[in-house]
Amino acid sequence: MARMKLDRDAMGMSLVVERIMKVPIKDCFCSNDTAYCIVPAALVGKAVGKGGITIKKVQEKIGKKVRVVAYSEHLQEFIKNFISPLTVQEIVLEDGVVYLRDPYRKTKSLLIGREGRNLTLLNRAVKRFFPVNEVKVE
Repeated sequence: MARMKLDRDAMGMSLVVERIMKVPIKDCFCSNDTAYCIVPAALVGKAVGKGGITIKKVQEKIGKKVRVVAYSEHLQEFIKNFISPLTVQEIVLEDGVVYLRDPYRKTKSLLIGREGRNLTLLNRAVKRFFPVNEVKVE
């Protein structure tokens, strides 16, 4: 696992989210108006809560949208969880670079996002947990 650097905001956010969700948070980071919480796969249901009630409480408390992502020790599975509900045809690791391959332009554009924001977030999340240099969309 790659070494993670947490700033004060991320640590504070992580503590608040953990207290409300009552689930151990592996990582928590923000991007503009959304907070991404990485939780153990077995506890995603508890983190979301019945009817999404727990997520709503967290959103009210921190004033941002919250996205819960299931953690997996397998790179491909983690990426699938992070990009869900999107799916790609193939996820390949070659020489420290992860390639997401899909024949559809629409899927590729959604993966990359406006000004590359989604791809930047995916790169950030993957690099925090796996020894990967970069994630690319083909």
